Amino acid sequence: MSYAQFLLFGALGGLARGLLGAYKNSLKIGNGKKIDWKKMGLNIIVATVIGAVVGLIVDQNPITAVASGYAGIDVIESMMKLSKINKF
Repeated sequence: MSYAQFLLFGALGGLARGLLGAYKNSLKIGNGKKIDWKKMGLNIIVATVIGAVVGLIVDQNPITAVASGYAGIDVIESMMKLSKINKF
């Protein structure tokens, strides 16, 4: 498989993660609050890009690329939380 295909598979995983996060956030919004579509769209785009990069780096397997793309943003969030706790 080519690198472009792994980028695509990772991006699909990231896109799925971004859309799921947007859906979950839309369920939390209530009591007259409005959805910030710009922020939500940016979140989906960032998740897709990060998913593409992680999907390319991790493995040469399409299934792993999709799963890594889905988990990519979570890994970065966890690293950021750890760096705040450990003051790296």
